[in-house]
Amino acid sequence: MHKGLIIGWLILALGAPAGAQEIQGLDLSAPAKAEERKPKAEAAGLDLRQPPAREQAKEKSAPDASTAGGAIFGERDVALGDRVKAVQRKGFLKRGRFEVAPMLALSVNDAFYQKVGGGLRLAYSLQDSFAIAVRGAYYTPFRTDNVRTGKLAFQSQLLTSQIYSQAMMDGVWSPVYGKAAFLGDAIVHFDLFLSAGFGAVWSATSDAPRGEGPHPAAEVGGGLRFYPREWMAFELGLAATFYPDQPIVSVPATVQKVFVANVGVSFFFPTSFEYVYPQ
Repeated sequence: MHKGLIIGWLILALGAPAGAQEIQGLDLSAPAKAEERKPKAEAAGLDLRQPPAREQAKEKSAPDASTAGGAIFGERDVALGDRVKAVQRKGFLKRGRFEVAPMLALSVNDAFYQKVGGGLRLAYSLQDSFAIAVRGAYYTPFRTDNVRTGKLAFQSQLLTSQIYSQAMMDGVWSPVYGKAAFLGDAIVHFDLFLSAGFGAVWSATSDAPRGEGPHPAAEVGGGLRFYPREWMAFELGLAATFYPDQPIVSVPATVQKVFVANVGVSFFFPTSFEYVYPQ
């Protein structure tokens, strides 16, 4: 019994080296073959250069910007889009609206007789940038201390025309419109305007004892208007009025020039407007 077991163990011990010789080991001295250097994923048949099937499906389902809406855009369309600029609509419109504007006036070019007055302008806007206006103003002259100094220095009378009132018909053109930030986020609309017209002026020679009546006059001016509301505007302006007058009979008539600074508030009717896009 014991001899048989011993003989069996000997046979197994002698056969083990022979079996071990048949097992092929790793040869670390030889370079790896091309197939062995490939990644496992590539060896398994996966192409890493292509995106996964899920990403390919997303790319196919996403709309292409060049074919959005069924249209194909090219370089020509992109260049055209660069030339077309977006312009915001105007925030204040005057076309077809009436304007009532009370004003205060102060002369700025007469050092001897300061003229202070007020007036009223009525206007109708034929276009958003053009209006027809009628304006009336009344002035009160005040003698300054320069009158006595001038009379003593020149020893003569001052050839100054005393304007009392005027009535003018003007055309008002607003070529510039814009917006400005005011007190943080508030947006105020404004425009620059030019005016010109003709009418009549009443001066000291228009009444008794001369009784010459009104003098023909021409006027030019300009200014700036701010529109804080749809129905209201603040105005700052300067107007120059020219008219012939003869303050002293013995002296020929001359063209009188009166420059007046105006401050006013405009009220528009209707009080609201509707923006209509051009067809």
